[in-house]
Amino acid sequence: MNKEQTMQHAYELAHALKTFRRTTLIVRDNSGLKNAEKFFLLLLASLNNGAPVKPSEAAKELNVTLAAVTHYINSLEGQGLVVRTPSPDDRRVVLVSLSERGKETVDSLRKIHLEEIRGIVEYLGDKDSAAFVALITKITEYVKQTGAAKESLEHEGKVKQHICSHNNETSTIG
Repeated sequence: MNKEQTMQHAYELAHALKTFRRTTLIVRDNSGLKNAEKFFLLLLASLNNGAPVKPSEAAKELNVTLAAVTHYINSLEGQGLVVRTPSPDDRRVVLVSLSERGKETVDSLRKIHLEEIRGIVEYLGDKDSAAFVALITKITEYVKQTGAAKESLEHEGKVKQHICSHNNETSTIG
């Protein structure tokens, strides 16, 4: 492939990734939650295996400010989806975790997400689904090796994608 063809493919890939990034898979529910709140709930469920976490740990994982995380916590706590508890090790430290209602919401979001992914797999078929997984895996390896993902997130200053886990499998949302 010559340089001109490579650049043309690069533009096409950039456009496709931009379009895909703007396609949110977890939006077709009736929870009334904002996407950022959904991502935060999913993060709480996956960080530290669902055990309580410091808000600063969540902020670091999401690459957002502590103020943003505090905003999510305040909103979700008001809806009964998360709870704050003092750290047993240091009373000055507050930990946050999912409430029972929050756990139920996460389970529901994961089911909806998995159902939407199943629909994509049916739409693509076995061959294209396997090829897509292979390509996404290869792109992820490249991005990790070059550090492009972290630089992109730092440059944009907000979360564009987050990986949620379901039964130790990961799927990109965002």
